[in-house]
Amino acid sequence: MKKIKVEPVRGLRDVLPPESEVFRVLINKFVSVVRSYGYQEVIPPTIELFELFATKSGPEISKSMYVFKDKAGREVCLRPELTASVVRMYIKSLLAEVKPIKLFYIGNAFRYEEPQLGRYREFTQVGVELIGDDSIYSDIELFLILRDYYRSLGLKEYSIKINDVGILRGLFNLWGIDEDTQDLILHYMDKRLFDNATSLIRRNTNADLGLFNELTNIKTEEPEELIVKSFSINLPECISERIRRLYEVTSTIKKLGISKVLIDLSFARGLAYYTGLIFEVTVPNLNISIGGGGRYDKLVELYGGPPTPATGFALGVERTYLALKNLGLTENLLNDVKVMIISLVNDYVYVDKVASSLRNLNYITNVRFISKSKLGDLLGVASKKGYRYVIVIGEKEVNTGKVSIKDLLNKRQEDVEVDNIIKYFGGS
Repeated sequence: MKKIKVEPVRGLRDVLPPESEVFRVLINKFVSVVRSYGYQEVIPPTIELFELFATKSGPEISKSMYVFKDKAGREVCLRPELTASVVRMYIKSLLAEVKPIKLFYIGNAFRYEEPQLGRYREFTQVGVELIGDDSIYSDIELFLILRDYYRSLGLKEYSIKINDVGILRGLFNLWGIDEDTQDLILHYMDKRLFDNATSLIRRNTNADLGLFNELTNIKTEEPEELIVKSFSINLPECISERIRRLYEVTSTIKKLGISKVLIDLSFARGLAYYTGLIFEVTVPNLNISIGGGGRYDKLVELYGGPPTPATGFALGVERTYLALKNLGLTENLLNDVKVMIISLVNDYVYVDKVASSLRNLNYITNVRFISKSKLGDLLGVASKKGYRYVIVIGEKEVNTGKVSIKDLLNKRQEDVEVDNIIKYFGGS
C-alpha cells in the first residue's frame, strides 16, 4: 500500500498544543475586547469571486492570490484578506442599518508567498471594520481597541507607525496623476523602492518633486514636530487639513496611553484601497508587522454601494504569537487551573459528579480510569503536563463520600467531602 505523505503542503503548517491553545486565548481575548466596544461578529466565506479582490487589493496581493475556476467555470479565489469580504457583506445585507456599523471577524486567509518566519501561505486574521463614520474619534477608537487588547495580553513593547496616505494622494491629484498610477507609486513606496516611485512620478507629471521629497522626509515621534516641519513648507490647503487631522489623532492617542508612535510621511501599505490614515504595529526583534489598518473611504462606493466612509484593522494571530513568544509572554496566557481526576473504580456517576463540579468552576478537568498499579506513573504525567491538582477516587473515597485531593504546587494532600469540593476550590 502506498504511504500517504504526512507533511503539510509547503507554506502551510500544523498548529499543535501548546501553541494552538495560545492561539485560542489570543482570539478569545480579542473577541472580549472588541465586543466591549460594541462590535458584532460577521463570518465571511473562505471562497470569493476573484474580481472582488482584483479590483483594489494592490499588485502584490493580486499576484499572490490562490485563483482557480470552480466546477461552474466561475473565476474564484481563496480570500487573501477579509476587509473586502466584509464590505461586500455590508453592501449586500447591511445598507439599511443605522450607521455607524461596527463589525469584527476571525478567519483564515491565503497568499502564495515565499514562506518565512511569520509569513505563511495560510494564516489567521482577527480584525474590525467601522463603517459609516468619518469622525476623528472613529480613527482614535481603533487605537483604543489595540491598547486594551495588548494590555490584556501583557504586551507593552509595541510601536505604531502611522501616516495619512491622503497627503500624498492629494499631492498626486493636484499633479493630475491618475488613481491606478498612484496605487503603483504607493506600492513601490511600501516596498521601499523610492527610486522606482520617483521615476514613475516623473513619467506622469512635469511638477517639481521638491514638495514630494520634503514631505516624505518628515519622520518624527513628536506630533508637535509634525506641525512645525510640515507647515514650514508651502502646502496646499487640502494637504494641510490632512496633516492637522493626523496631528490630532497622534497627539490624542499618545495622551491615551500609546506612547511609542512614529509619524512617517513616506510610509505606505500594500493594499491599494486606503485613502486616509494608515498604520502598522511592530515589536522589538521581529522584522515584520504584527498588524495594521487604515481608512478606506471609497471602497464601498467602488463595489457599487453609496459613498460611505470606513476604517478598520487586521491583526495576524501567528505574528502576535511570535511577538509574545519572543518576549516570554506566552506562558502567562495559559493560566487555567488544570485538574486530573484519577479513578481506581468504575463508578462513572460518582466521578462525573466530581468532574462536573470542577468544570462548572471553569477548571480544565481530565478524567482517567486506571488500575492502582499505574497510579504512580499517572501522577508523574500529571506533574509533567502542568496539572495543579490531582484528585484520586478509590473504593474508600466512594464509600465515605469523599475524594483525595493532591495539590502538586504546594505539595499538600487532603480528603474532602464531595459536597464540599466547590468550597475547597474557592467557589460559592
